[in-house]
Amino acid sequence: MKSPALQPLSMAGLQLMTPASSPMGPFFGLPWQQEAIHDNIYTPRKYQVELLEAALDHNTIVCLNTGSGKTFIAVLLTKELSYQIRGDFSRNGKRTVFLVNSANQVAQQVSAVRTHSDLKVGEYSDLEVNASWTKEKWNQEFTKHQVLVMTCYVALNVLKNGYLSLSDINLLVFDECHLAILDHPYREIMKLCENCPSCPRILGLTASILNGKCDPEELEEKIQKLEKILKSNAETATDLVVLDRYTSQPCEIVVDCGPFTDRSGLYGRLLVELEDALHFINDCNVSVHSKERDSTLISKQILSDCRAVLVVLGPWCADKVAGMMVRELQKYIKHEQEELHRKFLLFTDTFLRKIHALCEEHFSPASLDLKFVTPKVIKLLEILRKYKPYERQQFESVEWYNNRNQDNYVSWSDSEDDDEDEEIEEKEKPETNFPSPFTNILCGIIFVERRYTAVVLNRLIKEAGKQDPELAYISSNFITGHGIGKNQPRNKQMEAEFRKQEEVLRKFRAHETNLLIATSIVEEGVDIPKCNLVVRFDLPTEYRSYVQSKGRARAPISNYIMLADTDKIKSFEEDLKTYKAIEKILRNKCSKSVDTGETDIEPVVDDDDVFPPYVLRPDDGGPRVTINTAIGHINRYCARLPSDPFTHLAPKCRTRELPDGTFYSTLYLPINSPLRASIVGPPMSCIRLAERVVALICCEKLHKIGELDDHLMPVGKETVKYEEELDLHDEEETSVPGRPGSTKRRQCYPKAVSIDSRMFEG
Repeated sequence: MKSPALQPLSMAGLQLMTPASSPMGPFFGLPWQQEAIHDNIYTPRKYQVELLEAALDHNTIVCLNTGSGKTFIAVLLTKELSYQIRGDFSRNGKRTVFLVNSANQVAQQVSAVRTHSDLKVGEYSDLEVNASWTKEKWNQEFTKHQVLVMTCYVALNVLKNGYLSLSDINLLVFDECHLAILDHPYREIMKLCENCPSCPRILGLTASILNGKCDPEELEEKIQKLEKILKSNAETATDLVVLDRYTSQPCEIVVDCGPFTDRSGLYGRLLVELEDALHFINDCNVSVHSKERDSTLISKQILSDCRAVLVVLGPWCADKVAGMMVRELQKYIKHEQEELHRKFLLFTDTFLRKIHALCEEHFSPASLDLKFVTPKVIKLLEILRKYKPYERQQFESVEWYNNRNQDNYVSWSDSEDDDEDEEIEEKEKPETNFPSPFTNILCGIIFVERRYTAVVLNRLIKEAGKQDPELAYISSNFITGHGIGKNQPRNKQMEAEFRKQEEVLRKFRAHETNLLIATSIVEEGVDIPKCNLVVRFDLPTEYRSYVQSKGRARAPISNYIMLADTDKIKSFEEDLKTYKAIEKILRNKCSKSVDTGETDIEPVVDDDDVFPPYVLRPDDGGPRVTINTAIGHINRYCARLPSDPFTHLAPKCRTRELPDGTFYSTLYLPINSPLRASIVGPPMSCIRLAERVVALICCEKLHKIGELDDHLMPVGKETVKYEEELDLHDEEETSVPGRPGSTKRRQCYPKAVSIDSRMFEG
């Protein structure tokens, strides 16, 4: 759903809704603010927990992308149901069975279960060996192991021969379950379930149906067929449909950047030179045996990257990347022993120096010349200007953000000296670890396809910030997945680069930087803040890429902007229609999906008539909690519990229906709350009342143990006020320790583990 407050981008003047221009005020919904506290729904949990809860409730097909933790969800479900498999097999104890398609996948699943649980795992991948085992041998295996990981062929043999009954299995996991649509052992195993009076819980794992481009009608048909075969409901999660249940969708904008006019002729000259050089290398008849290195590989990759930067960003950036690559090549040339390899590296080095010389004839490399960048870059800078801070007078010393001479500057260059030609003017750094909130109205990501595009675009934005006061507020950095030597074993230098990558993410999470230029590494699986600006500098080529980059724009006021060349607009519009159709299909399969429409307003019930409020000092009108306000108090309390900056603490509420049609809820607080016991509410006429009443009971208990004060407000981690962030007093003048949850204050909390794991039964 598109937020009504957001308006489409006007190409005439780039009328873009940002936090600063919001009618709700410049500080509404800023990404660096504390997450919104909901008053009528419990704070949402991560998508893996959503899918786990669905799998606990019914047979489920988990549709997630590769790398999104499908196996981990299976392990979590196994652990939740582990009380059923810890018993003796000879005394009606059950077993969990993981099915995989091929033998080489067995070890991977075994490793996952062993890593994340204390369960005993057996692995069976050789059909010839396992087929010769007797029933007694199999009974020994079932007695010895609680989780059985086997290929589908071994499993089918075991089930058909009666060595193991389906009624002896509590959970049956199908990896790559989409194979069941074909003539496959998975399908035969499911046919055996048709005559079983006590079938196991089914969990299917698949990523295939979401890979690459797919037709929406075919996708829907495939999902329906898979659901029928596996007797399961297909579930995806909020990360795949960008369905944040409690906030609006980002405003989606496709920007036509217009054609590139090569007035100087430099762009055309560089493009011809690069293509000629690539043709020359490709025409060299260099025989490569399977065990030998390709002498031309590095040269081809460097020249291809340089050409891509030229086409996407323009001559100014091509010159910058050529200089960076020359410095990187010097290291390769220095250590190269093979003469032929060395000659190709020297050829590439000479050619890149020629590129630099051609550029010097048209512009000075010392400063940014916007006549030599592409329309996409111009349009990007125009968008970033719209996010300038609301009150510029508040950040006169903002230049320190881009100062590489400061201790906290993170260099992401391929060589420590690749910025030698840049003149850095030293500024006095404010004596605070926290940037002014005025500099953090922007929390954005720019997605690009290639590593060097990210590197050079970051350099360009920094240079633009020095020359343009409207862009001086930007503190940018970049993150990529690999380097030129990606096929080489990891060494100390590469390990250092990975540590730098983690530091870049840390700074972005802490809002020490406000703009990240990233490759697809940040599209999935990386924990970052909710952004109010996401720009696809290169258009998404498949649904997965589209939805996962879009999913990063989750701030209350956010924009998802796709920059397109004029000649690609029409074809991309067709792709976008397909993506929207796929999203609609998956939205219907979304676990915990909730209609976020404006008309869906929670009714306010008469508090005292349904359940008496908890009132302090009733005689003098003291504070009170009602069933309409209790959930907000619980969420606010959990948000104040001590945690590190990257942990999202949330209560967990489960509601069950009783035989008489009433409902009761059980509330679990985070483990570091002193109130460790679960709170069970009384039966109520509907689910919403049950959830509200148990929250009210919990508020009373929290107050009685001192976790809520006499104003019924949380006693715990205080939100750091912006005045404190701007306080520049010397550290010697205060004895206040680091704020809870920060790296300067470390606290230990007792960890308790439930003796009876059955309390987690779904």
